[in-house]
Amino acid sequence: MRHGKTLAPIWIIFLWFFGLSAALASVGEVAKLDGYAKAQRGDEPARRLSEGDPVFEADTVSTGRKGKIEIRFRDDTVFNLGPDSSFEVESYDYSAGEEEAGFTARVVKGAFRFVTGLVGKSKPEGFKVKTSVATIGIRGTQVVGEADASSATVILLAEEDGSVGAINVSNEFGAVDIDQAEYGTEVPDEFSPPSPPRRMQVNTLQNITRSLQSLQRMPRPQMR
Repeated sequence: MRHGKTLAPIWIIFLWFFGLSAALASVGEVAKLDGYAKAQRGDEPARRLSEGDPVFEADTVSTGRKGKIEIRFRDDTVFNLGPDSSFEVESYDYSAGEEEAGFTARVVKGAFRFVTGLVGKSKPEGFKVKTSVATIGIRGTQVVGEADASSATVILLAEEDGSVGAINVSNEFGAVDIDQAEYGTEVPDEFSPPSPPRRMQVNTLQNITRSLQSLQRMPRPQMR
């Protein structure tokens, strides 16, 4: 009987943990992974990630010094991070036909790339990616960039079929619209508006895309 009493609290913890996990519906999963990456929700213990692992709303996903990760969300939005990078899934709501569908992520630091899925295509105003110094709004497109605590670079790319969408990069000091492939903007600090759109230097684009390249092929910058 004493043995049974000892096991009782263990079963309670077990049922509580799996009940909580079941209540948290995943919003995506790790599609590709090179090296080390982890996810953490608030003060919960960090989870080491492997390919196929779920990602949840409010997760902060981080890569190690040599880590690279690709996350595919339920609406087919794809988000890539390069080494020593992190982003948070602030909010995610996707149900076909629902007007409240939305996606908001925050890039904390590092190189990133995203390709919009159904949320971005059906309700572009509901899709936002934030950095510490600006917010990126989209109209169905592919974007790469790099951010840290005090600056950001954002570049628009053509999609795989050659089409080009558009992005709006804004903060409290100003906003710019970009609708040409390989054009981008820079926000040098938290007190400056996004710079006027310009064709980004090949080296700048190559440095960002190179850190994401092993996970999937990236469009090669055109030499002009």
